[in-house]
Amino acid sequence: MKALGLNTVQMYIPWNWHESNFEGTETDFAGNRDIEHFMDLVAERDMLLLMRPGPYICGEWDFGGFPARLLANPDLTIRTDNAAYMAEVGAWFEVLLPKLKPYLIENGGPIAMVQIENEFGSYGDVTTNPKDEAYLLALIDLVRKHLGGSVVLYTTDGGNIGSMTRGSLKGDIVLTLGDFGPGTDLMSSSIAGQTAMNSEYNPLMCTEYYTGWLTHFGEDIATTETASMIATMQDMIDANMSFNLYMAHGGTNFGFWAGANGQGGSNYQPDITSYDYNSPISEHGAHNFGSDGVDKFEAVQTLLRKNFDDATVEEPIAPRVEAYGEVLLTNSSSLSFLEYMKKFDIVTTGDFHSQEQLGQRFGFLLYSIESIGECGECIVEVSDLRDRAFLFSNGNLIADIFRADETELNFTAIAEPGATLDILVESFGRLNFGGGMGTDWKGIGNLKVDSIQVSSGVDHRFVEMTAEDLVAIETIAQNNSSGGGQRFLSGTFEIQEGNIANTFIDMSEFGQGFVFLNGFNLGKYWSAKGPVLTLYVPDEVLKTGTNEVTVLELENYLSNPKISFVQTPNVK
Repeated sequence: MKALGLNTVQMYIPWNWHESNFEGTETDFAGNRDIEHFMDLVAERDMLLLMRPGPYICGEWDFGGFPARLLANPDLTIRTDNAAYMAEVGAWFEVLLPKLKPYLIENGGPIAMVQIENEFGSYGDVTTNPKDEAYLLALIDLVRKHLGGSVVLYTTDGGNIGSMTRGSLKGDIVLTLGDFGPGTDLMSSSIAGQTAMNSEYNPLMCTEYYTGWLTHFGEDIATTETASMIATMQDMIDANMSFNLYMAHGGTNFGFWAGANGQGGSNYQPDITSYDYNSPISEHGAHNFGSDGVDKFEAVQTLLRKNFDDATVEEPIAPRVEAYGEVLLTNSSSLSFLEYMKKFDIVTTGDFHSQEQLGQRFGFLLYSIESIGECGECIVEVSDLRDRAFLFSNGNLIADIFRADETELNFTAIAEPGATLDILVESFGRLNFGGGMGTDWKGIGNLKVDSIQVSSGVDHRFVEMTAEDLVAIETIAQNNSSGGGQRFLSGTFEIQEGNIANTFIDMSEFGQGFVFLNGFNLGKYWSAKGPVLTLYVPDEVLKTGTNEVTVLELENYLSNPKISFVQTPNVK
């Protein structure tokens, strides 16, 4: 980013990323959660930092950064002046903000400004709801309490007067800034909005200038034109306007951390694992190219060097990418995934509970009914599905339903009389944007058999698929080919000393599921929907010697399963 010509980094802090248990009683700032180390790296490169601590961040991240437990409290309403919510925010800021204070620019650190909330004008309205106005004022007071009165506070909203009026506060209590993409008329939108909202102190800035865009499952891969991106950047430079490239460097939603867009219900658009964003610096650290075939990195670097004398840092050597070839998954679990789930203890028995009510953050939830009793047609009606359900009658799959493919969140299937009924629910990302965020719990709402409500006798089990959970897989049987597609597959490969590099795993021969490499959850693949058929593997996940790949395949039975390590992403 420094070599690109930038002098400042802007970063989010996802609240839920730093809590290591559901209750929020343990926090984690070690390893790749070490924000202080990251801030030190920014300072070492003589760059400034714009800090975005939330509590809401959006970012195409699960639940916009909020902990899942907030959905389990019926007295809590997110993103407004609600006592239960503000108590949670206050406790989190008590932990987080003292870590930031030594890094403020007034204390010799890189943090030049701190953002309050995020794009609040796309959710609330301070002009019509006194609780929304009180919420922003309370957040400002909290940040001032921990960081002092000197730090510059700002808000980010859509680059127009309407969004800024709904989401910020007029005057000098906070600096109102906007975001937008290529082709924007600066004077009539963002500049006009800023000028109307701010007092004498009105440095012009686009806090999120969109260099690309996000991609959902089932969509074409998002790309944008380099030429139009550069043209509006030059317009901003000519207007003496600062800008943040969103994104400058693409990333990856490893594990279950990808969020979702939509307004709730069946209007649901889960994000893919890759967050490459078609940004100037790709997911794996290489140059990205726009839809017009022009190198985005080189175009931005050329523009900034033309306009700014200090944009002269040479680009470092690109990270090496290695194709390790095919790996046969010669081991197949002796258990189906349904049987695997049933090895876990029953959490509770009763009526239907959501993941959040059970204290589950992500992963899989299994509802089991020992016997549905004698019935006529045995029509099973499931309501409020969030997000994908596999319905089994006596262990046989009778329905596979995905929330985003349906017009509503209800579905029916035919079961056998007296059958054991199992409903395996896979959660995708919680909504990270829009009005439906506060009700996007995971699981199912209820179930009827022959129109009779099932209100008791439902066993609940869940697994979050952590590295520790993987250890619970029963002994892997060599070349076991029994059963259906829902099971674990594994294999090993060797890496010689000095040959560790970034790589991609091609999953195009598989259906849908997850890949774990040396216990690390690389994320979700879904070959039928795509568009990306590979998962990015950072070199730090690999090791010299024997490496183990474990695949949880949820759709297909594969007679000769194998994965391929390749050098470039495979996009359908």
